[in-house]
Amino acid sequence: MRQVIQDDKIGEIIYEETFWTGKKTVYINGQPLNKVAKNTFETADGTKAELKGNFLTGATLTVGENQVRIVNPVKWYEIVMSVLPFILIMIWGNSTALCKIVPVIGGAIGGGISALLSATNVVIIKRVDKLWLKIVISVAMLAATFGVCCGLGYALVAALS
Repeated sequence: MRQVIQDDKIGEIIYEETFWTGKKTVYINGQPLNKVAKNTFETADGTKAELKGNFLTGATLTVGENQVRIVNPVKWYEIVMSVLPFILIMIWGNSTALCKIVPVIGGAIGGGISALLSATNVVIIKRVDKLWLKIVISVAMLAATFGVCCGLGYALVAALS
């Protein structure tokens, strides 16, 4: 994830965070900051810069007296849209009446698949700016989750028959 912010006092700030390891790199006006501690950096002229937060919780950079919001935190509706696939599979997979209509795989396998796709959804929609596009992506991820769990449910029923 890469975020570029233009600040009046500090200048151009480039914030990079790797998805898998969470490694953070900060550039100010094209110059990389030296990492002093886990979340403390130092500019070329020796000014301390402290980074708080991350991609999901929101990140702020404090350089001297100046504090800049680099990444906004996840909004409540993004969380709701991302949890819906998990909730759908947990409810559908535990209801015998619903599974007689359309079998889905639930339990640990369905929960793992839906949790993975829910986490993928929050990462994807966090990068999108338009609300309508976030809704479209979330509905597509909900359909993909249901489709995968439904396919595995039909495969399990066929294997047991």
